[in-house]
Amino acid sequence: MKRISALICIMLIVFGVKIGSAFESGGIDIHGFISQGYLLSDKNNYLGKSGDGSFQFNEVGINFSKELTENLRLGIQFFSRDLGEIGNNEVEIDWAYGDYHWKDWFGFRVGILRQAHGFYNELRDLDMLRTSVLLPQSVYAESGRDLVGRDFISRIQGASIYGEIPMKAAGSLSYMLMIGGKNIGNDSAVAKWTQAAGTWTVSDIDSGTFYNGKLQWNTPLNGLRFGFTASKSTDIRLNLMTKAQTAMVNDISEYYSYVLSAEYSWKDLVISAEYMKHKKDSEIIGMAAPPHPVCPEAYYVSVSYRFTDWFEMGAYYSEFYYNEDDKNGENFKLIRMPDYLAWQKDFALSTRFDINKSLTFKLEGHVIDGATQLLRQENPDGFEKSWYLFAAKISFNF
Repeated sequence: MKRISALICIMLIVFGVKIGSAFESGGIDIHGFISQGYLLSDKNNYLGKSGDGSFQFNEVGINFSKELTENLRLGIQFFSRDLGEIGNNEVEIDWAYGDYHWKDWFGFRVGILRQAHGFYNELRDLDMLRTSVLLPQSVYAESGRDLVGRDFISRIQGASIYGEIPMKAAGSLSYMLMIGGKNIGNDSAVAKWTQAAGTWTVSDIDSGTFYNGKLQWNTPLNGLRFGFTASKSTDIRLNLMTKAQTAMVNDISEYYSYVLSAEYSWKDLVISAEYMKHKKDSEIIGMAAPPHPVCPEAYYVSVSYRFTDWFEMGAYYSEFYYNEDDKNGENFKLIRMPDYLAWQKDFALSTRFDINKSLTFKLEGHVIDGATQLLRQENPDGFEKSWYLFAAKISFNF
């Protein structure tokens, strides 16, 4: 945290930033954010050592963009986060692109691009755009199992086309199609979930070719929109090393994920709901066990309302199932494990206080049933079925 915070402070001084607002230097638009959070749970550890109270919950980012011509724009964002065992404040390029906007109905981008996943994944770093501290973890998991976590759905290195097509009285249709690859580190949540059983470690991850797309119908009713996003890959390989130093390969022959979304905003009220379906066919090459298909399913509904210029409140209910065909956990009981490892149900209540235009403070409480999204490494003594989580976060943006 100190390294990137110092880097941002130096940049602010060099460019002569006026604290509390975005600014421009030499035609370059500069924006950024710094946030610090706190997590406390009564039983299970979640997203770090929350059972003892954890301040390992921060994000820092700064981005630069410049319009070279009327149609061409370049941009880059440096980003760092710490969330328990994930991130550890390593600075990375979050996105970097060249964007050529030819017409409203057609443009293309190349570079490190934000992946479409539901309505909110592409803007999830912008804390000031939402009421909650944590987005519903069923669909926007920070540390999700089986390739549904943030580090697997955040970005793609490749190219995309996009646009918005007017449909007269029917509103408009926005679209995006993307192709590329992913750079996933050995310290990512993907690796940590693979290593959770303690049988092997992950030495390398190859995502192969990745496809991503988005359709969004902006209806003629002001404030109402519907969306569909999908991702697919057919060649994901995780190179493993056992404790006996034997090399093995986890071959994921098929992977896809899609999200159906709906949102309605009216004055100070926002209501949204999303449904996610996900599948992967996984096989450890060289082992006698047959391929292991996994089909997680998830959904949430949320509502938020701004009561005053400085106060907003929201709530959501979220469910995530490890396998859509085993929502009651019968398969876990067959191997003498708790049935509640099959699901995680979360009711959250959030409050947001806007101290000024650049500074927000949030408090949030969760009542959670189930433990399927908890890392074993963070809970070596096992899991509890029913538990509570408290979250607080302060964010500064310019």
